[in-house]
Order: sequence, then C-alpha cells, then structure tokens
Amino acid sequence: MKRSGFKNKPRKPLKRTPLRKVSPNKVKTKKPRIGLLKKKLWELCKQIIRTRDGSICFICGKSGLEGSGWHTGHFIPSASCGAFLRYDLRNLHSSCYNCNINLGGNGAEFYRRIVEVYGSDFGEQIFKDKQISIKADILFYEEKIKEYKEISSWNKNKLFDYTRVYRGKPIPESDV
Repeated sequence: MKRSGFKNKPRKPLKRTPLRKVSPNKVKTKKPRIGLLKKKLWELCKQIIRTRDGSICFICGKSGLEGSGWHTGHFIPSASCGAFLRYDLRNLHSSCYNCNINLGGNGAEFYRRIVEVYGSDFGEQIFKDKQISIKADILFYEEKIKEYKEISSWNKNKLFDYTRVYRGKPIPESDV
C-alpha cells in the first residue's frame, strides 16, 4: 500500500525577523489595572467592616461568624448602586451566609436594623446617595485605597463613629 506524501513534504526554513530595540526614552510604565484596584479596595473594605462589626451578623444577630460564612453585605445591592455606594462603609455590614446569600441580603430586616442602630435619617441618606453617579476610574480607586488604608488601623468605636457621621467625603480627624 502506498502512503500519501503528506508527512514527507519538504519544509522551508522559517525566516527570522530582527528584534526591535526599545529606546530608553520610550520605556513603558505599567499602569495599575482597574480590576486589581477593585480587588484591593474590596479586601480593605472587608477588613474594615470586620473590625467594625466583629463576627456578628448585622442583620440577624448570629455570632461566631468565620471563614466562608462571614460575608460583607451591601444594604443597597452592589448590582443596583454605583461605585460610590459599592465601597461606601455606610452601605456595608457584616452578614452571615444565610442572610446574604440564601435570603438575598434580607433587605427589609437590614433596613430595620440600620434605622435601629443609626437612625432613620441615616437610611434615607443612603437612599439619596444611590442617585450619585461618579466616574470610577483608576484615580477614584487609588484615592479610596489610600483613604481606607489610613482608616484600617482604627479601633471598633472610632470606625463606628466614622460610619455614623460619614457623608461620602473624608472627615477631619478632630470630628471623629
């Protein structure tokens, strides 16, 4: 039986292109990717919220949260709020897996607890801030990361007071 000549075809040598030299003036600096900044900011938010709220579910009061059962939940869901509220400490609280995932955030109970702990004006202000639209660019994320790095070393009481009086802008140290 005669074989086809498919495997035995002669091959031409590949042509090599010369490497381009990059001049020292045109060295590219890497910009931080926005996805990495979002991830870093979210980790800082989780750290701050866990320090502030402890291992207790803000919604149902379950204590002893740890590992994958300890979530940081949004009062206004992150899908329907912009970047302004997505990383806002007023909108974030510790929650258990059941309240955050199984009950879909348990919004009615979440609102009742916010009014109970912070007051009705606080809850209404969050709803008003839902309308704020900002451009979430690299600069926004870098500024938030810088701000939250400073805040992350605060104790529980100072964080609670900061959350209570915070209105979307950093407040002076003397006011906290």
